[in-house]
Amino acid sequence: MPGYTLPDGVTLKNKFGANNLDELAQFETEAVRRRLVEIELGGGPSGQFDAVHLKTIHRHLFQDAYEWAGHTRDERFGLSDGTVATEPIMRKVEGQPFVTGQAILTALEELATRLRESKYLRGFPRTVFAKEAADIMVSLNAIHPFREGNGRTQRTFMRELAKNAGHALDFSIVSSERMTQASISAHEHGDPSMMRRMFDEISDPERSLLLRKSIAVLERLNFNWNDRYVATLTPGYAVELVLAGIAGDQFMGRTQTDILFGRSADLPVPHPKSGETVTIMPTPYSPSNE
Repeated sequence: MPGYTLPDGVTLKNKFGANNLDELAQFETEAVRRRLVEIELGGGPSGQFDAVHLKTIHRHLFQDAYEWAGHTRDERFGLSDGTVATEPIMRKVEGQPFVTGQAILTALEELATRLRESKYLRGFPRTVFAKEAADIMVSLNAIHPFREGNGRTQRTFMRELAKNAGHALDFSIVSSERMTQASISAHEHGDPSMMRRMFDEISDPERSLLLRKSIAVLERLNFNWNDRYVATLTPGYAVELVLAGIAGDQFMGRTQTDILFGRSADLPVPHPKSGETVTIMPTPYSPSNE
């Protein structure tokens, strides 16, 4: 919509004075990073995990970047240049539309009721929490209430929800490609399974640690893992992969599209050699994490 963007039609009007997407991304990323640190240190907004809470998180994260921070895209927001920003209808290119217009507030209120009735996911075993939290994330993404910053706001909201429920979600080990695939699978195809597997992994301390260590290796090799689907193997799900290498108690493998990490103890004995194709059935991690 013209109200949101500069004359180029793609760069959002912003408080930095940035005139192109690259410049805006640089300023915005650093400003939001600082606000995220504030929240992680306990200095962010609190609330009841409802629409107001979600909007205050967005306002906190993007207050340095956009005048309309904290306002949903269905609202008509008067900008300082005299234009009005609003975008009630939005979709990804060639994708299904997100929730439209006044239905945004209704959908957020329904989600808040759902959370309240579930006692904000408190008292759930980790695996049950992970599934329920993933489904909340799917619903939030389908609403997509803001013109920009939905992903970062959703992840912050979900981290705070997890903390309140006695769990943790480590989104730092989720690549952009993986999040994109999980979101598309759920929103475009009605299949939340990829999101559920992701939440099960990033709420599991053992699997999160394995993936964190593996990503650190990729970074030391200057490998851009963020543009690839990177994950640990899911216990109970067989996968055929090409073994890339073994390092102590863990290994790396690849499929045509994914980079996967697992525990060496799950490999056949004798261990296959690098470059060999092998089918692996990962065993469960510690029962204490369930």
